[in-house]
Amino acid sequence: MKFLKIMLSGAIVVSGLVSFAQENKKAAKARQELSEAKADSAADFLKFKQEAETNIRENKKKIAALKAKKSDTDKEVNEKYNKKVLVLEQKNNALKKKIDESNTTKTSAWSSFKLGFNCDMKELGNDLTNMKTELYEISK
Repeated sequence: MKFLKIMLSGAIVVSGLVSFAQENKKAAKARQELSEAKADSAADFLKFKQEAETNIRENKKKIAALKAKKSDTDKEVNEKYNKKVLVLEQKNNALKKKIDESNTTKTSAWSSFKLGFNCDMKELGNDLTNMKTELYEISK
């Protein structure tokens, strides 16, 4: 009987150790997957930031071109046009500041930040396109 108790106790200990080893392997795998996800997230962030900075530089060039173009119309129309161009420049500068400060964005807020930033960038792109059309119409 004593032998049976010792064998039963030994079996329980062995099964506990096996179970613990399996849980330890699962935890290690989960830690590895989390580490890989963080690395992917960091790579996505850097790619997004580089693309955003490129778009901001391109917008800056477009704004400079809009500033350089003057209409042969009256002074009042030129002042109105220049004010609109200034607003576009301010929007572009705000996007630059936003992307420069994005390093402090928490991972949990990243998707929301990215969505809002992309929306603002697209709006600015549309405004720039509209300004080119507007200048063409003014110069007629």
